[in-house]
Amino acid sequence: MEMIALSPDLVVVALLAISTGALIKGMTGLGLPLIAVPAIAAYTSVEEAVVLMIIPTFGSNLWLVGTHRRFASLLSGHRPFLVAGFIGSIFGTFALAAIDDRWLKLTLAAWLMLYLLQFAFGNFLRHVFQATGRAAAAVGLTAGAIQGGTGVSAHIVAPYLHGRNLSAEGYAFLIASSFLAFSFAQLVTASGTQLLTPERLALGMIALIPTLVFTRIGVAFAGKISMAFFQKLLIGLFVLMEIKLIADVLR
Repeated sequence: MEMIALSPDLVVVALLAISTGALIKGMTGLGLPLIAVPAIAAYTSVEEAVVLMIIPTFGSNLWLVGTHRRFASLLSGHRPFLVAGFIGSIFGTFALAAIDDRWLKLTLAAWLMLYLLQFAFGNFLRHVFQATGRAAAAVGLTAGAIQGGTGVSAHIVAPYLHGRNLSAEGYAFLIASSFLAFSFAQLVTASGTQLLTPERLALGMIALIPTLVFTRIGVAFAGKISMAFFQKLLIGLFVLMEIKLIADVLR
């Protein structure tokens, strides 16, 4: 992709999506790729969107892990999940270069629909994802593969960590650690397969700036701004993205 080929609409959408997602991520630990990848993919390919978000995702999660590093002892209980997720992300990133873009958009649309259904019906898959041992490794492998192929795995990671008697900051640390491991695997694999071209690398570094700025703002505002408002905003954005992605698939 040549940088001069970027449309103004894509630039505006990408910056707005990244800024909104980073703000919510700073407050909750998740939200950046969940918002940014579908929004960017609606104006370009899923491959483009996923690769462009690798560096911002890695940077925001590294910052959150460093911010909440006092909860590092929590990692010991989730090693099978994290290791398997790292491996899955490698396979998923290889698949990103091989699978037709329409199938990737269909997968992304399916995961967004799952999120919306869980929101409407009370997170009904929570107990499926709260696994341990080998079952946790299977969940991690799935989450990592989906992260590598679509750039989004919060639909699995968030329920997996939910309901484990974690504080808000402990939850944010664990979920950021998971995404950090997945995005690091994506970064290494994308570099090795030439998915991360110089142009995409440059754009990713530029996108890292609003990512870190709004992630920090989100951390500062956590507990001070109504999460009900952000939840409604998030769901509204998901509905619009779902409609756009389905429309792209049906073309």
